[in-house]
Amino acid sequence: MSFKAAGFKHDAQFARVRLSKGRNLKEYRSDFILCEYQTRPDVDRTEWDIQQVRAVYKRDEWRLQFVCRTTIDPDPPGDGVAGVDLGICNFAAVSFGGESVLYPGGSLKEDEYYFTKKKAKCDNSSSRKATRLDRKRTGRRTHFLHALSKAIVTECVERGVGTLVVGDLGGIREGDESGESRNWGDHGNLDLHGWAFDRFTTLLDYKAESEGIDVELVSERDTSKSCSACGQTDKTQRVERGLYVCEKCDTVANADVNGAENIRQKVLLSLVTDGGDRDNGWLAQPSVCLFDSESGAFVPREQVTS
Repeated sequence: MSFKAAGFKHDAQFARVRLSKGRNLKEYRSDFILCEYQTRPDVDRTEWDIQQVRAVYKRDEWRLQFVCRTTIDPDPPGDGVAGVDLGICNFAAVSFGGESVLYPGGSLKEDEYYFTKKKAKCDNSSSRKATRLDRKRTGRRTHFLHALSKAIVTECVERGVGTLVVGDLGGIREGDESGESRNWGDHGNLDLHGWAFDRFTTLLDYKAESEGIDVELVSERDTSKSCSACGQTDKTQRVERGLYVCEKCDTVANADVNGAENIRQKVLLSLVTDGGDRDNGWLAQPSVCLFDSESGAFVPREQVTS
C-alpha cells in the first residue's frame, strides 16, 4: 500500500508516522494507523524530504519504505564522449571513439512475439488471463530497459565518459521529408510501435545523472548516411541493414556503430574528415552484449549460457 503526501504525517523526533485509512477524514477523528519504526543510529531523520510512504508485507511482517527526494551532484567519471544509436535489430549501439558495443534487442522481440501469440488465444482481450499477460509483458519489457540503461552507464563509468550523446528518435514514427510514412519492413513496423524508446531514454538519463554523466539528445539526421571516418554523405553507402561501406575512403563498418560514432561526433569540437592513419577496425568489429534471461542482465556474448 502506498500513501502519498496527503495520506501520512511524519514525526521525525519520535520516529513515528501516521497513515490515513481513507480520504476526506476530519482532523479530530482517529481513523488512522500510528506506526513506530526503527532505523540505524547513523540515520538523520530530520533531513528526510519524504514524498511517499509504502507499507509492504514481507516475510510475515509489515515493513515501512520511505521514498525521499534528495539532491545529488557527483563528479563526472571523466571528460570522454560516447554516442548511442537506437534502432530495430540492435536496440542500442554505443560508440566510445575507439571501441564500440552492440546491445541486440532479440530477447525483447521474442517476448513481444510470445505474449502476442498467447494473448491471441484468449477468448476475451479484457479477461483476467489477458490482463495478467499484459502485465507480465510490461514487466519484462521494463526490466529489459532498466538492465540495458544500467549496462550502458556502467560501461561509460569504466571508460571515463562524462557526456553521453543519444540520437533523438522523437520523430521516428512520423513521415519523411516528403510526408510519406517511413517503411521499416513488415517486422520492423510492428516492432517499432511496441518498443518504448522514450521510456528507455528517460531511464538512461536519470541513471547517467546519478553517476555525474550528462545526457544530450541530438538529431539523427544523416547519421546513417554519412561516413564517420571521412564525412562523406551518400545514402547508397549503406549496402545492407548491418553493413556500411564508404566509396571515398574504403571504410567498412557496422552500420549501427557508424551511426553511433556520427552521433558522438556531433558534440565534439572537431571532426576527423581526412581519414589519415586512424584505425577503423573497431567500426566493423564491435563487441556484443546479449540479455541473459536467467541473470536478468547484459553479459558479453561468449559468456551467455543456454
